[in-house]
Amino acid sequence: MKSVHRGAGRVILSLVFASPLVTAAPKAWITNQKDNTVSVIDTDRASVIATLPVGDKPAGVAVSRDGARVVVSNPGSRDITLIDGHNDRVVATLPTGESPLGIALDADGHTAYVADWYDQRVGVVDLDRRTLDGWIAVGRSPAGLAVDPAGTAVYVANRDDDTVSRIDPVSRTVQQTITVGRHPFGLTLDACANRLYVANVESNDVSIIDTRAFRVIKTVSVGDRPYATAVARQGRQVWVTNQYDNTVSVIDTTHDTVVATLPVGEYPEGIAVHPDGRRVYVANWFSNTVSVMDAENLRTEATLPTGNGSRAFGVFLPGVPDQTPP
Repeated sequence: MKSVHRGAGRVILSLVFASPLVTAAPKAWITNQKDNTVSVIDTDRASVIATLPVGDKPAGVAVSRDGARVVVSNPGSRDITLIDGHNDRVVATLPTGESPLGIALDADGHTAYVADWYDQRVGVVDLDRRTLDGWIAVGRSPAGLAVDPAGTAVYVANRDDDTVSRIDPVSRTVQQTITVGRHPFGLTLDACANRLYVANVESNDVSIIDTRAFRVIKTVSVGDRPYATAVARQGRQVWVTNQYDNTVSVIDTTHDTVVATLPVGEYPEGIAVHPDGRRVYVANWFSNTVSVMDAENLRTEATLPTGNGSRAFGVFLPGVPDQTPP
């Protein structure tokens, strides 16, 4: 990748999306599917500071860029839980389809997009009014979601179709759909690089999509059963959780090659990057822990106990302004 071009893009985006962002003690929000709770991790103290009861079998999670709003999907109770991220308290529960799973928020944190796994649609939730505002028809078994910070596109992985669709959030219709690997699940957008990284569970690889042309430009082999992806170190790396390997793969985005495979807990699923861009948090479903990884030195920094069945599928940490890489 061209570092000068990408750095310039990050400066522009940080000026355009200059809404209040987290500056200290960001929290990680970990859904625990087997005990119907969310663990709240203070990332400065490296410990769980609260455990909140939510709906049945919580799985997906999304956090606003400023950390003020947290949304959790509860497939078992067919609803989503809205949480006040500053005060660590549940403020509302909204019925949302047959099986809400993946969640993503827009850049301002006013709208949530929720994938309905069984009904082949994405719900649009007005978080200010706390209402379900409509549905968008998509492919079979929609899973991961990502929203362009400019508000021009929403991306969804359609697992059983082996496709990714681009949605126009204004018309609320699918504009384009392309084929990726087998059973795509988690995906992450690097808007500055115009790239979308899609984890394909059954083909054991990551599809890299050029979002301008909306086509796959490369496929990178990773570990066994890749589940989710996250962009770290100002776009220099992409991290991938491999469920069956109990590892994470680290992709160097300059050459789009795997440069490290690191052990984590058992059955890693959700993954998100700390606002400092250096620490990567991995939710380990079977070991009931979160691994804190050092992206610069490619090592485990800490392992934190959480609840039972930690999945945390989505962006479970707040955002930071995009920065020019040094």
